[in-house]
Amino acid sequence: MKSWCGIIYLLLMSSYNSAFAENVINLYTTSNYIADSTVSNFEKRCKCKLFLNYFSDPQEMSAKLVAGASGYDVIIGTGYALQDINNAGKLAQLDLNKIHNLANIESKFMHQPFDPKNSFSIPYAYTPVFLAYNKTVLDKLGIVPDSWAVIFDEKYLKQLRGKVTVFDSQRNVFAAALLYLGKDPNSTNLKDLESARKLIERASHYWARYDSTIYYRSLLDGEIWVAMSYSNDLYNTLQDTKKIKLNYTFAGMLQKEGNMVELDNVVITANTKNIDLDYLFIDTVLEAKSAIALSNETGASVPNWQALASLPSDIVSNTWIYPQQNNLIFGFTAYPPKIRVMANEMWTELKMECHY
Repeated sequence: MKSWCGIIYLLLMSSYNSAFAENVINLYTTSNYIADSTVSNFEKRCKCKLFLNYFSDPQEMSAKLVAGASGYDVIIGTGYALQDINNAGKLAQLDLNKIHNLANIESKFMHQPFDPKNSFSIPYAYTPVFLAYNKTVLDKLGIVPDSWAVIFDEKYLKQLRGKVTVFDSQRNVFAAALLYLGKDPNSTNLKDLESARKLIERASHYWARYDSTIYYRSLLDGEIWVAMSYSNDLYNTLQDTKKIKLNYTFAGMLQKEGNMVELDNVVITANTKNIDLDYLFIDTVLEAKSAIALSNETGASVPNWQALASLPSDIVSNTWIYPQQNNLIFGFTAYPPKIRVMANEMWTELKMECHY
């Protein structure tokens, strides 16, 4: 009798676990990149559980997935990184007819070079890469961070020693260096990349650290005065300043040499177990109310034309959230395999030579 009870119990638990597994979706994204209200709305709609898993650098995420990491159903990531994952056969090819809110995306964000037919990716959000700074301190120093020179030129760095952070991201730091040098930020020319490497090496003596994850906290604490930043991170830092009393203020500024924009897309993995839930998730985040919540709650820039009309004017008119036509804006393109390996080797050497 006991053995039969045990068998029945195991069968029931197996059935329960199977049913539970079918109602779970694992999202892989960066932190602070989906509104809490969207998560709760989706879970109510699908009667499922959305688990959030985070990465800090697109290239590391890409390398992880290409190497065979699994367990994720949907990914929100930068175009050039997703292109590498798709080339490795790790992404599902989309049936656009199942994405009913696709028409909400502005046409200029569709058909990007990394996925001209949107066969595997759908635009989700974007963020410029620019300089966030302690305005009170830099005003006293007479420094206007309207140029990448502020993080590369010794004229400024001597006044900012130990008070600057740049992203822990090869593509972003090299792109900023190339822009400062007047080069194509996506250059695959070996001489250009070597010039950028030398510039980064010299400047790194003055930097506090490479930091993509907690730099905004260091800004808030006053430890850092200038930081390579994403719009959503600075936006949330500014929201935090409303809750505490500080003796300084923060601001953000685009650079005159130009700025990179990371266009993040939502994709479905090839080995997903929940394809119907995945499509429902994509449709949910493409709704206008989801995009409005994303922008209002996190400061992310959204490509959703229906949402833009409902966003506060102080957000839409902010150039480091929504760059204007007169701003020089560039998107990332994927490196060819040989260049990617070489650039990664340069980056590894730079990281090994950290002077902080």
